[in-house]
This record gives sequence, C-alpha cells and structure tokens, in this order.
Amino acid sequence: MSIASIVLAIGLSAPATAGPAAAAPAGISAADKARAYYHFSLAQHSRLAGENAEALEEYRKALRIDPGSAALHAELARMLRESGRAAEALVAAEESVRIDPGNADAQIVLAQVLQSQAEGDGGEAALKKAAAAYEQALRLRPTDTITVLTLAHVYGQLADHDNAVRLWKRYLEVDPANFDAHIQLGAHHLARGDSAAASAALEKALTVQPSSVRAYDALGEIYARAQQTDQAILNFRKALELEPRNISRRVKLGDLLLRARRYPEALAEASAILAADAQNRHALDLQARVYRDTRQFDKAGAVIDHLLQTDPADLKSSFLALTVAEARRDFTAAVALIDKILARNRDGEADAASNDRVFLVHLGMAYQQLARHRESADAFGRAAAIGEADPALLGQQVDALLLAKDHDAALATVRAARAKHAADRDLLALEANVLRARGDVSGGRALIETLRKQSPRDAAVLAQVADFHRRALDYPAAEATLREARAVDPRNVRVLFQLGAVLERQKRYDDAEAAFREALAVEPQSAPILNYLGYMNADRNVRVAEAAELIQRALAIDPDNGAYMDSLGWALFRLGRVPEAETYLRRAVTDEPNAVVFDHLGDVLEKRGLVAEAVENWRRALGAKDEDEELDRPRVERKIREALAQSGQASPSNQP
Repeated sequence: MSIASIVLAIGLSAPATAGPAAAAPAGISAADKARAYYHFSLAQHSRLAGENAEALEEYRKALRIDPGSAALHAELARMLRESGRAAEALVAAEESVRIDPGNADAQIVLAQVLQSQAEGDGGEAALKKAAAAYEQALRLRPTDTITVLTLAHVYGQLADHDNAVRLWKRYLEVDPANFDAHIQLGAHHLARGDSAAASAALEKALTVQPSSVRAYDALGEIYARAQQTDQAILNFRKALELEPRNISRRVKLGDLLLRARRYPEALAEASAILAADAQNRHALDLQARVYRDTRQFDKAGAVIDHLLQTDPADLKSSFLALTVAEARRDFTAAVALIDKILARNRDGEADAASNDRVFLVHLGMAYQQLARHRESADAFGRAAAIGEADPALLGQQVDALLLAKDHDAALATVRAARAKHAADRDLLALEANVLRARGDVSGGRALIETLRKQSPRDAAVLAQVADFHRRALDYPAAEATLREARAVDPRNVRVLFQLGAVLERQKRYDDAEAAFREALAVEPQSAPILNYLGYMNADRNVRVAEAAELIQRALAIDPDNGAYMDSLGWALFRLGRVPEAETYLRRAVTDEPNAVVFDHLGDVLEKRGLVAEAVENWRRALGAKDEDEELDRPRVERKIREALAQSGQASPSNQP
C-alpha cells in the first residue's frame, strides 16, 4: 500500500498542496498540517521498514504539531499495540475516540487495543469493552464485514451466544457460502440449547462442503447432546468413512452405541480400535463396559484385571471393577473394593476429595444393600462432609439412620442439616418423616403441613406431603392431596404413579389401574409404572398375559432389577408356566431377598413338589425384611403348617 493510500485509509488530511479538500481546520495552519503529514509519512515509511522506534518518534512529532488529529492518535495506538506497549496504546486509542467518537477507524483501533489487553491481564472486562467499541464502529460503518467477523469471534470468546448468533447470521448475509461461518453459527446455537437451529446450520455447512469431517463431527456432538442417539451415530459413522483411522471418534461412537444398547456394534468398535492399538485403554474400557452391561461378568473382569495390571493406580478401571461387582449384586465384594480404593496413595491425584466422595456414596449404597444400615449412614455422612454441602447426601444419611432404627440420631442429623439449609424442602419433609418414625405422627403432620402452606400450588410439594400421609398409612389423606396435585399438573408422572399406589393400597384396583394407565400415556417407557401395573394385575389374577408383557417391558428397560424378576416370576406362575417362574424367582431371591420374594418362591417350589424347600423359603419370608408390610404373615404360617402336616412332620413349638 502506498503512503497516499494509507493516508486516505485512516482519514488523515493531505497537505495544502493536495487541493481545496485539504484545507486546514480552524486552529492549525495549512503549513503545520503539511509538517504533521511529513512526519506521519516518515513514520509510515519506518513502520513498513520494521524500524519501530523511529516510527514511534515520527508519530509523536506529528502529534506535537497536530494534537487534535484523531487519526494520528489512532495510528500511534496501533503502532504501540504492535510494539507490545499495551498501556500506552490504550491511552492513545482512548484519546483518538475522545477527539472524534464518530470515527469508525478510531473505534476499531480502541477495540483492537482492548482485545490485546484482554489477552494479557485485562480479562473479560477488557473484552467486553472491546465488543462495545466494535459495536460502535459497526453503527458508524454497517457494511464493514471484517468488523462483523471480528466481533462475532469476540462474542464467542465471551460466551455471549445470543450476540454471537446475531453476528454470524449478519456475516452469512454477505458470505452465505462460508463453511466456517455455518459451523460457528451451529456451535453457538447449540450452546444456547437450540439443537434444532444448530443442526440446521451444520446441515447447511454440509451443502457447502459435503465431505467435511468437521461438520459431521459437530452434528454428531449436537445430536448426542440432544439425546437423538441414532442421528448422532449416523453422523459419526459418516465422519469415520472419511477418516477411518480416527480413534477418538471411534471411541465416541462406541460409547453412543453402548448407550443405545447396541452391544454387538459397540463391541465391534472396541475391537476395531484394539486391532490397531492392542493396549488402547479407551477401547479396553469400552469393551469391559459392554461385557458388564451384557452380564458377561467374567469377561469384563478379565479386561479390567488386564487394565489394572498395566496401571494399578488407574482409578477409572478400579471404579469400573466396582460397577461390575454392583451389577453382580456382590455387595460384599463392592465394599472390599471401595475400602481398598479409599486406602490408596493420593499423591499427585487431581480431585482426590471429589473422587473420595463418589466412592463413599457407593459405599453407603453397598452397605444399604447388605442391610448394614449403621455403616451405610456413616459412609453417607463421610461423603456429605467432603466438599460443598449437599442436602441430598445428608438426606441419604438420615434415611440410613431411620433404617437402622436410630431415630434419635436421625432427628439430630436432619435438624443439623436444616439449620444449614433452612430453605431445603426435601429436608423439611424428611424431618417430618423422622418424627413420624419416632411415633410423633402429629408433630410430623404439623411440619409437613407447613410445607404445603409454603407452596400450595406446587405439584412436587404436594407429592411430598402425600408421601408423608402414605407412610403414616393415612391413605385417604394421601389420595386427597394427590388429587389436588393432579389438578395442578395433570401430566405429572410422579403424582399419577403415587395416586395409583395409594389407590392400590386401599384395594381400589380398578381406580388404581386407571391412574397407572394415565401415567403410562404420559411416559410409556417408565419401568416402575409398567412393573407396578403388571404385578398388581398378576397378583389378583386379572389380565395376567398382558400383565406379564408389561413386566417384560419393564425388565427390558432395567434387566437387573430383582423386584421386576419377582413380578415376572409371579405372573408366569399365575399363567401355569412353573419352570420359567422358578428361574426368575431364584434370580430374584438372590438380587432382592425380601419377604414377598421368598413367599413367591415357596409357592412355586410347592407346586413343583419340592415341599421341604418350599417350607424353608416360607420360613425365610417370615424372617426377611418387609418394610411395606406386604407379607400376609398368617397366610404364610398356615401354608407352613399345612405343608408339614401333609408331609407327616410335626411343627416345632418355636415355629409355625
């Protein structure tokens, strides 16, 4: 660019000899203007030659002659910024804008200086000021595409996604075939939570570059976040067709396939990675998770052992081993694993406290499954003491103390928690239930009613109030509250489910079934609703074939749920499919050893002629946990007496 072109570009007046348009403004003579221009020309010449010190000196000489020139201050600011002298550059840029706030170039230079400051120690505040200066420049020069592009990137740095979308759209009006602009627009739409607009922008990018790995990757990420798993898988596969050796993408694809329960395909992706890199930890981890989720526990364990032999301190692999023990429902092994993990050397471990918290929560749940409620409470309490206060963890601790029948400790803990989290309604409801468990039903009722008064039109709060009444066996009060909640939120699945359960407890089975079917219309894939409705009908010998189908749908969603296995076993027994019923009930009694499951297995075994084993299971039913008091104890005792009488055995005096 010539010196004359630079002069025109920055708006500096030419000397008097250039013609009438160059007439000097009031306060400075034409001769002085010519002298200022001379020094400016020397400055530009030195700048282009890389002689920065000389250039700065000449700019300053020009400004001493013409200190009111916004253009000269702007050029000096540019030069200072390029020389790394940020503080001086900012002073010059701000002076340029002060002199002529309507000069678009001055605003742009100020914005550029502020951007440089943000990259140093100015941070977000400087970047926001830069954005404001660019916005002013655009108001003065609306068709300046470069400024539109620059400002779009600035808003991206600020995570101001609304303004970034506005600017990228504006840029695309000028350059609609710009691939990167469509990608950026899609990314900001996604950050705003607008998955539909994001995917539309990225689909547009693919019309510009149909073979863009980057666009397919971005689309895969968008659909994955939107939980449109099939679309995400499709786009990652297209990206892999273009770049088949990209291992990180193949790992993402494998994770998605696992999430979609497309296990053979997920395993194939892990195998493809391992064929290229036999020790790839991501692929081995994926392989182990597929084996775990398909209940191939021995294979999962072998892969995890290999991972831990390679790196015994690998916490991720240790956690995976824990999840396998939990999936096996081997909670004794789970406790041993967690104890070993908690005894590890934490030197150099990032987020060690956060990791401990996760493992302590799992320890609390494992002890809960083992009915070691005191130790469960201790584990939850230790977890709650780490990091930020978490009312939910304190709630789990109190629940465990209730199960341990230590009502005094439960009350002291929940009250201490409420002192710290006075506004937490879950803790308030929990304290009401602790009072109920201690025998102070009226005190608990008074407390739960304060919750209702705080939020009388909140369906979630009304559900908590109803749950208190249900636990207090006041089913009419629970039903009335749930009907209030349904009036507030007719499609609230939790409310509809609880209403069905409360009606079932009152033996109003047809009304209960109507409530459950209403809930299923809202959420057809709710495993708890499918199971409850199926079991209720199977237990009363009504539409049993459909009941079995409903329970099978629940098991397809949650295949390791012992309660659902019990339900299906009982439905199959009602259908006369006794050997199949026995298979499911034996699994259920291992996974969910409660009173009702033992009773069901006893009935199946008696039907098969295994009377001694049937009696053994009925006796176990009488001694097993029955938290909801579902077991008909007199009926079980009668079955034991009749079975013993038929077999010619006398009942011991201390047994039924």
